[in-house]
Amino acid sequence: MKVISIVNQKGGCGKTITAVNLSAALSKKGFKVLLIDLDPQAHATFALRKSSNLTITDILEKLSRNEVLPLDELYQSVSENFYFIGSRIGLASLEHKFSQRDDRLDILSTFLNIVSSNFDYCILDCPPNLGLLTLNALNASAYCLIPFNLCDFSLRGIEILKDIIIMLKEFKGKTPICFYLLNQLDRRSRFACEFTEKVKKRLGNLLLNTMIRTNITLKEAASFGKNIFEYNSDSRGAEDFAALAKEVINTTSNTSWAQLFLKGESFAEVYAIGDFNNWKKDEKYKLRKVGGDIWTLNIPLEKGKYRYKFLAGDTWLADPHNKLVEDDSYGGKNSLIIID
Repeated sequence: MKVISIVNQKGGCGKTITAVNLSAALSKKGFKVLLIDLDPQAHATFALRKSSNLTITDILEKLSRNEVLPLDELYQSVSENFYFIGSRIGLASLEHKFSQRDDRLDILSTFLNIVSSNFDYCILDCPPNLGLLTLNALNASAYCLIPFNLCDFSLRGIEILKDIIIMLKEFKGKTPICFYLLNQLDRRSRFACEFTEKVKKRLGNLLLNTMIRTNITLKEAASFGKNIFEYNSDSRGAEDFAALAKEVINTTSNTSWAQLFLKGESFAEVYAIGDFNNWKKDEKYKLRKVGGDIWTLNIPLEKGKYRYKFLAGDTWLADPHNKLVEDDSYGGKNSLIIID
């Protein structure tokens, strides 16, 4: 089961609409999908008009008490191949309850391991903050999809989120591979065109090719408790989410990914150089500056062992966020990536 978190701590970026309609689009392509509402505000639960006596709050509480889960009651059917676990306001209290536990970042992972054989994809609709629930989602996820709209505040949110992901990598030794989704795009305005070009230049291939255009039917569908394909399958919204599902399938199915980070304000440019590019400086492996001092790159890799370093200006650096290293022939260290 491939787990994808939909995350941005800024509200109003379209996380819930993305989570609901991406889940529906993946299910229409024949994949069995579980959507979990991890937001105490329960927006996805409202958008699907689904209520149940057993929510993700109840499930996580039962797990924390080592109680047996009622496996035949864990999720509800939305449509063919599309299943859902709802939320309620009581979920907010769990962050405080779990905060002192040694396994506080692994509780959601424990549950997902129980149901992983039943689904192809799990989509996590996260709350608009970077609290314990979101950290649980990031820790449980192989991928992270970050929707943002035409607003510089959204880009600022990306910078803060990247700091959290770097901390998670240092603490847990792994992170989800992050991609960015431009949402609520109105191509008719000059500002929208200029903003789009700016983020393409800034994010490079971290930005998905699919962009979700402004479409009132997406909000109408949510107000009627339907996904966009149920509400209006001929709309631009349905077209965009079908395209997004296709890109997500290709991104998550055809290759493995390594996500690299480097922090530093003084660098003019940073490249990843290693076995994957024959130790040559290559524009394809140029890290993108996504914050004031955060550089990052996603690299598609086949199975194998790869040695690499960063080239920051004229300085060679081992990856400070990667504990896997080996000696190089010059008395220094190479960082290692191992793809199983």
